[in-house]
Amino acid sequence: MRCLICEDKLLDDTLDVGEHPVSSFLRDDPTAPEARVALALGQCGRCGVIQLRQPVSYEKLVPPAFIAAREPEEHLDEVVEKILETFELGPESIVAGLTYKDDTTLERFERKGVKRTWRAHLSDFEIDNPAANIETVQIRTTPERMAAVAAKYGQADLLIVRHISEHTEDPAAFMQGLAALVKPGGLLMLEIPDCTKNLTLRDYCMIWEEHSLYLTPATYEMLPPLGGFESQYIDVHPLPFENCLVQIARKTGAPRTPTPSDAAASEIGLLGDYARGFAPACADLRRQLESMREKHGKIALFGAGHLACAFVNFMGVADLIEFVADDTPEKQGRYLPGSDLLIAPSSNLLTEGIAVCLLALSISNEDKVIARNQAFVDAGGRFLSIFRASTRSIFDADYPT
Repeated sequence: MRCLICEDKLLDDTLDVGEHPVSSFLRDDPTAPEARVALALGQCGRCGVIQLRQPVSYEKLVPPAFIAAREPEEHLDEVVEKILETFELGPESIVAGLTYKDDTTLERFERKGVKRTWRAHLSDFEIDNPAANIETVQIRTTPERMAAVAAKYGQADLLIVRHISEHTEDPAAFMQGLAALVKPGGLLMLEIPDCTKNLTLRDYCMIWEEHSLYLTPATYEMLPPLGGFESQYIDVHPLPFENCLVQIARKTGAPRTPTPSDAAASEIGLLGDYARGFAPACADLRRQLESMREKHGKIALFGAGHLACAFVNFMGVADLIEFVADDTPEKQGRYLPGSDLLIAPSSNLLTEGIAVCLLALSISNEDKVIARNQAFVDAGGRFLSIFRASTRSIFDADYPT
């Protein structure tokens, strides 16, 4: 297998979590067959980038209905301020966005006096399926198609691209597509999740069929050269689960194969350590949950998203969980992919006599969910988190079983 970034050979180290259904494909019938995709991570022996050994085709990822991902935004005021202080952008500069994820950043620039903004739409990518999203945009961001978009709206002095680079099946074509949208000498703002914390803490819910790339600050530097950009800086914005990495790059020339930094090279072997911890982590978790059920009672999961799917299916613990609580009406009465776990309203935590509820949603939202379910807590119910980075993690020794 060849690296998606530099086309060098991937190392033999692999973390193969098996074949699993796409996490957005909830079922009405728990016995209905499910198409599955193979999920195995590899690492490049030259540039150190961790990636899916075989990216999942976008055609298999288009969800049954449009799903809008909510990305973290608490750092965006700081990001916009720094860009405006560092670079020469004025009222007549063109600031553009690639997807709906960039709308709130564009709004921040507009509030700062930038008058000329635009954002691409699905029709610009020749996408007519209203359910299509990031998974399709990434493959349609080609130099030829984006040249037509630039001719329509005007090349950008700054192009904002949040939380899509990690989804790319062909990073080089994607970055060259972005370059077509940017003026010579113009700027590109890329934002992705930082995988460092999950890799070092050995949290395996990080793996997702929609993410082809699993980057750290060091390996993130490999992306801009693919489109002829030169990195200006990378900022790490701390968050409870995954930090956000914001990189500003300048369009300086022709696309080129990136040269790995010493920091990136030093991370070669990181996947091997991560992979060797997987089987012990699965065994430890099973013992933990079995003991918890025996001593305290029934266990439920909260949140019917891809993180819950990863926890249940990769770790093999569906048989120890009663159901999945989720207050999204469209999800209720359906079943978590890869299991026969029913998705039910959170009120069932009380009516079904649940003793422990494991939170499988953004760590930043844990306190809000607990506050909305105070009746469960008052009745003796206990909330823990599936994430090692959470202060209420089930893996934490401070939460004995």
